[in-house]
Amino acid sequence: MQITLLDGGLGQEIYRRSKLTEALLWSVEAMLKEPEIVTEVHLEFILAGAEICTLNTYVATPTRLRNSNREDDFELIHSMADQAVREAIQNSKLPIKVAGCLPPLHGSYLGMPSRTKNSMSDEYAQIVQLHPTVDLWIIETMTNPLEAEAAVTAGLESGKPVFLAYRLEKNGKLKSGQTLREVKGCFDHRDLNGILINCSEPEIISDHIAELSDFDMPFGAYGNGFVSVEPLARGESVFKLEAREDLSPTKYADYVDQWISVGATIVGGCCEISPSHIQEVKRRL
Repeated sequence: MQITLLDGGLGQEIYRRSKLTEALLWSVEAMLKEPEIVTEVHLEFILAGAEICTLNTYVATPTRLRNSNREDDFELIHSMADQAVREAIQNSKLPIKVAGCLPPLHGSYLGMPSRTKNSMSDEYAQIVQLHPTVDLWIIETMTNPLEAEAAVTAGLESGKPVFLAYRLEKNGKLKSGQTLREVKGCFDHRDLNGILINCSEPEIISDHIAELSDFDMPFGAYGNGFVSVEPLARGESVFKLEAREDLSPTKYADYVDQWISVGATIVGGCCEISPSHIQEVKRRL
């Protein structure tokens, strides 16, 4: 069985190394003022074994930049993100693929948006248009089917492969209340190239990943290493988030082994999953 290995928690690795962490959108500030750190982190994930690197643009949606008075930097940020990952790939001399990122438009861990699908799809299309050279798109940390469908529409229009990743709460449902089996019926997923669970606790992923087989396509997961995301879900700062102390590279790789045992073929890591974690996953493949 061929396994595709994604990278890990790019943002948290940048956060650990950056001197600009007091900024609201610190990963954007690092992109503009410390691009060498972004390149360094990409390279470490590549050398750990990642086959796909995702652009450092998770918070760089038009909405979030506008809310931070940084909308004028939209194109520059995305251009520099592309340059950073390409430089890392060039330095590695390895055939690494680049994934464009289609994240939640307003922020992570929120419920149903108060916008129309078309308005969100138009915003996602602005991101897609900036990255004609990516190899695929990863729609990640989706908490509701409306925003997911909007992102899928924009991603598929690029003509590139598209992966879609949902986040699950402790009850095994999306923030908007649907189970994975229920969300499958909310819109047509058949043109996707992969379906995943991401930015969820590894234990929750292990409990529910088998449900992804109902989508009849390659599936997988990449979990996070936070104690809880509730502070951020309540609107507090990312500074309030704590990393789990019990999720060593060995322990995380044990969870990934569980996912692969039920048929997962796309795996990696999300927030707080380091190059060391990815290296251990790679060692076992």
